[in-house]
Amino acid sequence: MRKCIIFLILSIFSIFVFGQETTQVNQAEINSFPIPKVDKRVELLSIVFRLAGNREYNDENYQVYINDIHKHFDKYQGHELIAFATQLRNKNGVSYDAVMKMAIYIEQPPSLNPIVDFTSDIPEGRWGQENATRFIKLLQQFYVDAKCDEFFKAHEELYKNIPKRFKKVYDALDINWFNQYYGVQPKGSLNIILGLGNGGGNYGPKVILPDGQEDSYAIIGTWPLDSLGEPEYNVNDNLPTLIHEFNHSYVNHLTNINMSKFEASGVKLFDIVRESMEKQSYGNWQIMMNEALVRASVIRYYLRHNSNSAVAKTEMIRQFNKGFFWIKELVDCLGEYENKRDKYPTLESYMPVLIDFYNRIAKNTESMFEIKN
Repeated sequence: MRKCIIFLILSIFSIFVFGQETTQVNQAEINSFPIPKVDKRVELLSIVFRLAGNREYNDENYQVYINDIHKHFDKYQGHELIAFATQLRNKNGVSYDAVMKMAIYIEQPPSLNPIVDFTSDIPEGRWGQENATRFIKLLQQFYVDAKCDEFFKAHEELYKNIPKRFKKVYDALDINWFNQYYGVQPKGSLNIILGLGNGGGNYGPKVILPDGQEDSYAIIGTWPLDSLGEPEYNVNDNLPTLIHEFNHSYVNHLTNINMSKFEASGVKLFDIVRESMEKQSYGNWQIMMNEALVRASVIRYYLRHNSNSAVAKTEMIRQFNKGFFWIKELVDCLGEYENKRDKYPTLESYMPVLIDFYNRIAKNTESMFEIKN
């Protein structure tokens, strides 16, 4: 493995030499997008599943805020909603992104009504229509019983000030790159949500409205913290995550509609890297395929921004070490896409090439570890 990593380090330089290109950021266009904010729906759902015992929503990082949550809400841990949420986690696997998908599919409190009729797949398959409907009724009752409005009012000033801390990260984002790279204009809004109760969790869900509008979200966890225990946020730590989560909004549906064509190669690769993937809570090959394409696209982002080339190199090695052993080849493949935009105007039009790429990798998995001259 050590030889493989050394080879990866040496071989990526050819990518960086030809991949770098300065991208001019249009600040006026960036400012036309919604500014980062705290969303009460995200806070409420993270609180509910914290009380339900979900490990991923029980991070203690932002201690001052977490203490306030427990001081206000621990007395309501016996509420029927919390028991039901615990049941949903244990029996249906409602956790991680499934929780945040519910958050963006409901109206702001106090109504908390669904903004789209629930189905077996809306807001997400792990919920199911019957459970989602029951959950919302209990959530509305919990909002009243647990005096959630009082908690949110007590933290209004905090919710206003936190986005100011994130501004330096937001200003560093070339948000126009996404439209250029994927070849499509967003059908709805892009939203950056700072999840104060989410700990280190980050999510990139999308809500599809009946009129076809697609509102995409980058939900960012609260880290790192400064010496006073308050969210610090910085470009080096948080910008890669922001880019990553927005990429999910563009990538997931492309891989999902082609899942049958990715299945054979995806299953074979997942069997090889299962242990590494499961350690990252990626429990199936479909999630792995989404993550791989997102992570390779993040690297392509950095290859278009000279000032971040060092981050791109580090990211390549980091993803290899996380079990995405084909990451260099995938980044190369996406480089071909970028160089042939006259033939492939959108990433969707390039999907047949990516399907062939994965079939080749799956037929010769040993090639991911070969030391080449």
